[in-house]
Amino acid sequence: MGAIGSVTALFVYGFTVDPKLVRSPLEGRPAPGFALVEMNSGQRLTLEDLRGTPFLLNFWASWCVACREEARLLEAAHQRWGQDPKRFRVLGVAVQDTREEALKFAKRFGKTYYLALDNAAGDIALNYGLYGVPETFFVDARGIIRYKKIGAVTAAVLQEQIPRLMGAPGAER
Repeated sequence: MGAIGSVTALFVYGFTVDPKLVRSPLEGRPAPGFALVEMNSGQRLTLEDLRGTPFLLNFWASWCVACREEARLLEAAHQRWGQDPKRFRVLGVAVQDTREEALKFAKRFGKTYYLALDNAAGDIALNYGLYGVPETFFVDARGIIRYKKIGAVTAAVLQEQIPRLMGAPGAER
């Protein structure tokens, strides 16, 4: 097979692979740093502030249909596991969105966890290699990305991944 045939085969193969099934190259590596500002309170938060605390980092947008599907699940995860911010945190970062639209979405879906906006250039999303929204990263207490979910999270994913991050007895790390 010539060079053109090889490139064509690789190109065609790329269309047959579901990006949701591709393992993230960030899994098992340190989470990229970030600096967030909470949309309601103005509270600043960096990756360094979270050292010692496992967290879920969800990228979403008010215009995203799949983000609607997962919104109440993420809030339920926050209510179940995130009430003590030293034990576990749920963080949401709105991308390609306005503060006003993101806040309306958060109110509509009852989001009470830490919510921030990515900057206009989308630096945080770029550093995390987002394909789109929603995408969710599960980060352990040492700041290592343990799992990435492309697309809307499910209750099953949350129930499996969060206890692992929190070091539940018998949970794999």
